[in-house]
Amino acid sequence: MKKIFYTALLVLASYSGFSQDAASMKAGAQALIDKTVAKDYNALLDMTYPKLFELAPREAVLESLKSTFDGNQGFKIVMLPMAPNFVFGPIKKIRTQSFAIIDHDNSLQVIWDEPIPAEEIENYVGLFKTNMKTENVSYDAAKKTMNIKAKAKMVAVADETTKNKWTYLTYSDQMFAVLFDENIKKQLGL
Repeated sequence: MKKIFYTALLVLASYSGFSQDAASMKAGAQALIDKTVAKDYNALLDMTYPKLFELAPREAVLESLKSTFDGNQGFKIVMLPMAPNFVFGPIKKIRTQSFAIIDHDNSLQVIWDEPIPAEEIENYVGLFKTNMKTENVSYDAAKKTMNIKAKAKMVAVADETTKNKWTYLTYSDQMFAVLFDENIKKQLGL
């Protein structure tokens, strides 16, 4: 009888640990979106998978975020608050790392310093539709804004470099291929 009790206790403890792990991953994903909308760049970088900073130093990534979101090259990007409608994939343990794929909705505006010439608007809209993989792109000439709603994907990663706490990466084929091997990509269905 004691053996059954201890086995049941172990199973419940394991399930509880998994639930907390999934719960912290989900809370972190929402926090990442909130920090992005709030332009809290340092907090955002604190939540980023640290191996990214082996490819580009943290300061360089910080400057890139600032120039993208605060304006520099004739435009700035504003992430708009919206319900992300997360779709969380299962947590997968691959070797010593844990991963989860998170799909979500994004809403953003590209605010131009100068209006896009009327004859070029259609080309710009087409480029954003192609690059953002969405049909939901429009240009507001009066406000000089490109309004975009698109699906996005991020990867949650926990491993020894993160002290087994969840960190996140916006998914791109190029970056993922540099940080992780093809076997991991395949096992995650990417």
